[in-house]
Amino acid sequence: MIVEIQKRFSDFDMYTHVNSAVYFTYFEYARIVALGQIFQKVSDTIWFVVAKQSCEYLEPILFNDIVFVELKIEKIGKSSFDISYIVKNDNKTFAKGLTTLVAIDKNTKKATPLTSDILNYLSKIY
Repeated sequence: MIVEIQKRFSDFDMYTHVNSAVYFTYFEYARIVALGQIFQKVSDTIWFVVAKQSCEYLEPILFNDIVFVELKIEKIGKSSFDISYIVKNDNKTFAKGLTTLVAIDKNTKKATPLTSDILNYLSKIY
């Protein structure tokens, strides 16, 4: 799935490129666009929390750059899954990232197995 990013003035640092921390906001936005429906469907019983996240910075994003995040489910485990990101446009790859999300039971606050509904949804963007 590919999500267009609308950059904000506040994304830029004093060097006039997107600040490194903002890339994680772009990952989060793409994740919400891609997975928001399933998050809402199960939110009464299951929460998804970030267990691990990384970003490899390749090129600075400048003010006039058009930016997209390509998101893909990389690995599905019993109670977690990995999402990869490529921050890019037609000419450049700006960054690559990875997030591990864990399904948590809302009441016990412990990891819980992914349901068949969640697995079916994830398989569509696997």
